[in-house]
Amino acid sequence: MVPESRLSPALADTRKPIQGSTILTGTIADPVAHVQAPESMGAWFAERGIDAVWLPFHVRPEGLAAFVEGARALVNLAGFTVTMPHKQAIVPLLDEVSPRVGRCGAANLIRREADGRLVGDIADGIGFVAGLRVSGVAIAGRTVGLMGAGGAGTAIAWALAEENPAVLAIADLDGARLDRLTADIAAAFPNVSVSRGWPDLRAFDIAVNATPCGLHAGDPLPFEPGGLRGDATVVEIIMKPPVTPLLARATALGMKVVPGQRMLDGQLAIYAEYLGLA
Repeated sequence: MVPESRLSPALADTRKPIQGSTILTGTIADPVAHVQAPESMGAWFAERGIDAVWLPFHVRPEGLAAFVEGARALVNLAGFTVTMPHKQAIVPLLDEVSPRVGRCGAANLIRREADGRLVGDIADGIGFVAGLRVSGVAIAGRTVGLMGAGGAGTAIAWALAEENPAVLAIADLDGARLDRLTADIAAAFPNVSVSRGWPDLRAFDIAVNATPCGLHAGDPLPFEPGGLRGDATVVEIIMKPPVTPLLARATALGMKVVPGQRMLDGQLAIYAEYLGLA
């Protein structure tokens, strides 16, 4: 137990006791220290008087299958979210997945059914778009550049396409993955001009970082905001640090920025509803 003297005044004032009836939820990641969901979801539960706790679970890749089997046995576990590097690897370990997961090949939201079955969905894309709406950023008719086509990037790409941009340009280091994604989105959304790569940054109204660049000190910028127009919007999905080097650079150039926390804020109610806690 953490001594009272080591708790911040805010936490000491707002924490609620964990009881035998408390429902368990959490996030699995490797590493996990940067994950913001325990704080954000904990506050969300407290504001609504929900007897649940959101925990950080540090799960290394070699322990993922064991964690999944353990989750099946925890009767008071409502479910959990998944972040790097497990979003793709967890999919074949689940009992059932949504069409969104089948399309993206990744899952970030897992519900434990009463019989122990694990059902997966992915909320990255719909949460991302909800965060943009809250920030006053419209997608329809705009030219959007998305850097990164991993688990989160793929979900975001599909969600962006559903918002009917004029152009969706996607870049990723994995050429084969990028080819599949752009071809699939182009076939599903013939009214959206889907392009492979970022040929001209000055064409973008909105530029999105969906790569891990910025998560660790010393990471390179995922792209140079100075190559964009001054009226472009730069969007980040990394939540910690809250101001990444990309956002700092774009802000210094006078651009509108949307921090990664907005994507999580857009997912909180989605998480709780999917897990049966809203």
